[in-house]
Amino acid sequence: MKILSIKELKDTMWPEWLKDALGDNIVSAFLHGDCLMEGFDPFREPWLISFWLRDNSPEKLQPLQDLLRTAEKHKVKFGYYFTNEFFETATDVFPLEFLHIANRNEPIIGEKPLQGFVPDRKALRLQCERELRGALVHLYGNYVYRMRGRTSIDFFLEAERRLLPILYGVRYLETGVYPENRDSVYEVYPFLKIVPPGEREESVSKRAENYIKEVDKILQYIDKMEV
Repeated sequence: MKILSIKELKDTMWPEWLKDALGDNIVSAFLHGDCLMEGFDPFREPWLISFWLRDNSPEKLQPLQDLLRTAEKHKVKFGYYFTNEFFETATDVFPLEFLHIANRNEPIIGEKPLQGFVPDRKALRLQCERELRGALVHLYGNYVYRMRGRTSIDFFLEAERRLLPILYGVRYLETGVYPENRDSVYEVYPFLKIVPPGEREESVSKRAENYIKEVDKILQYIDKMEV
């Protein structure tokens, strides 16, 4: 069974199955991540459900194992298992992830998570810098191997997948507003938008080189940003 929309998912037995599995331990079950972003393809990508719980100890999560086979059939994936205690001790470690969840979520049980969440700007700047440095490491490696058994556009597809979530955080640091959609990010960073590469390998190679240089410029900008 393929679930093609959020409404279809809510209309299935999933809310009841999750309530039966987790009982009064569950505060919220919510969709987030790529399944709420533009371009999501439910035929190829899973619906990601995460949880806000009163207790996320292993024995409390064990009942979800009985739902894994059904989840696989429905292209549903269980993501993360948060508690208030975990959140309070991790906001300075994962401010970017919490920023995304707070601004892009769809509850299927309970309340919206992280309502009113505002990340610490210093912690967010530090994570954006760290994530950009990691992305650059992969970009250099992918540049060298980009044509080894892959198509020319794969370099840019993988780069966008890594960079887009980080640049949402960068834009938030710059404006104090979470970007409405990816097009609003493309307006500021047009190099990120994927266009079919030309037939000549030289042009693809040059585009990849310029892409890396643009990412490095953003990294230097973030490194010097005062927050």
